[in-house]
Amino acid sequence: MTVTAPPMRIVGRVLARAMLPAALLYAAPSGAQDDDSRLKAAFIFNIAQFTTWPPAGAARPLAICASPAHSLWTGLRELDGKALAGRALAVVDSAGGRPCDIVVYSAAAAPAVAPAAIAGTLTIVDGARSGRYQGAVTLVEEDPHLRFDIDTREAARAGLKFSSRLLQLARNVL
Repeated sequence: MTVTAPPMRIVGRVLARAMLPAALLYAAPSGAQDDDSRLKAAFIFNIAQFTTWPPAGAARPLAICASPAHSLWTGLRELDGKALAGRALAVVDSAGGRPCDIVVYSAAAAPAVAPAAIAGTLTIVDGARSGRYQGAVTLVEEDPHLRFDIDTREAARAGLKFSSRLLQLARNVL
């Protein structure tokens, strides 16, 4: 069976639909840091939509863990209670010891080496930093745009899979 690339108009529609929530959040009036936080939170939400999760945690809310000191905390908190794949989102303090489905690190707080894989946990690092762990997804600012890189091997280590549509939108796929 031969797989052909989809026409660009289809890819464009997929991109527009995937990033519409980001555009809507970004358009809300507020300070620049809040806009950045909301935009990145919308990207995280959309990335999660295109992620296949193991069925084990399906009965509980999908937990997004981050530090309240993280610059994305405000934007992430706005996701609290939203539905994703039939599960409610719960944004929680990463220091609370609760199981996490998504862990969001700042580039400065990312571990130096890959942590032990936790089944079903998507690790996202906000910003690339040389010599540090980059996670399964790295949010990268390329003025004036926000992009993301995907490490499929890192996702596979955690038992996660990304949609081919998401992989097409990534800046880099490893």
